[in-house]
Amino acid sequence: MAISPVKFFRRFESSARLEKPCHGERRNPEQYRTSVLADTIRRTLMRPRHPLVIVLFLLVGCAHTERVHPAQLNETAPAEFEPCVVEGSPGYRVSLPHYVIYSTIADHQTLVQIGQLMEGALIAYRNLGPGVPPTDRPMESFVFQTRTQWAAYTRAHTGDDAAIYLRVNRGGYTVGDRFVAYWIGDIGTFSVAAHEGWHQYVARHLKGRLPPFLEEGLACLFEQVEWVDGLPRFDVTRNRPRLLSLRAAVDSGDMYPLGKLVQMHAGQVVGQRNSRIEAFYAESWAFARFLNEADGGKYQPALRQMLFDAARGQLYADNTIEDATGPLWDPSSARPMLEHYLGMDLEQIEIAFARYVHHLVDDLE
Repeated sequence: MAISPVKFFRRFESSARLEKPCHGERRNPEQYRTSVLADTIRRTLMRPRHPLVIVLFLLVGCAHTERVHPAQLNETAPAEFEPCVVEGSPGYRVSLPHYVIYSTIADHQTLVQIGQLMEGALIAYRNLGPGVPPTDRPMESFVFQTRTQWAAYTRAHTGDDAAIYLRVNRGGYTVGDRFVAYWIGDIGTFSVAAHEGWHQYVARHLKGRLPPFLEEGLACLFEQVEWVDGLPRFDVTRNRPRLLSLRAAVDSGDMYPLGKLVQMHAGQVVGQRNSRIEAFYAESWAFARFLNEADGGKYQPALRQMLFDAARGQLYADNTIEDATGPLWDPSSARPMLEHYLGMDLEQIEIAFARYVHHLVDDLE
């Protein structure tokens, strides 16, 4: 997070969430103008309830829609345990079909559950972008028992960026295609792992750079995990904590204008008051849902095309360049990118998005 205006550090989740030599190389709140988004939401919230519901069924396309059940993990993925030293502490290397998890957590059942979570999340990530070719190498994750161990790893492996990552109060972060987290209880850890796992998946599979706010919003789709017969289940249409934060942002006027939001990354909200941080993640999450669900899935093909083009390195208007510190993202690329794939100018997108946000928050009442 910090933060160069162009370098996007993947990743913080501020609200949620091996020396085996096993592996591992070293390696003040601002006021924003009132937007058409906030104005539209506030105006519609003050209108009579019942006529509006009828209109929203037409606009959002949510009436009498048959529910589609996406692919899920249908059997326990095999997990192989190997004792090793993880950043100076006893731990395990857990090998799964698509992941290798290094952890200082001693309980095997907990590690098995984390492994099943990640294997199931991978299927959910692929459901979102079915045209993205799979990787042929396992992805590596580090999950520490304590924050102290996590902080020691962070200092040893993230160089000058360590101070940035150490500001994460609960949860984890992703650097390159590796995510690093620590145990904060089962619900919180699973939520963080599924969120950070999306960033890891993007780093491994996509050659182009999505607008960071959109990548964060998509990651938030996977935060709510349910367990059925010992297997994880993801419903990307549900995330009540983010929905409550979205409603709070609407009510308090903390919504970011879409023209500003599309140019933002998570590092820009670090250090701001909590309501601004929550608003960024909630609004990014809502936009991800807008692309995936709104108007009966009208924009879903555009989202899938973006992911497919990013995987091929042919993402429209992607001006990402590489330097010695890694990929640099150009904020000016976000607007033309979204306008191209959605076939609308940003002002039209903002109006449609405002209607969808109203639909989401209205469902809370």
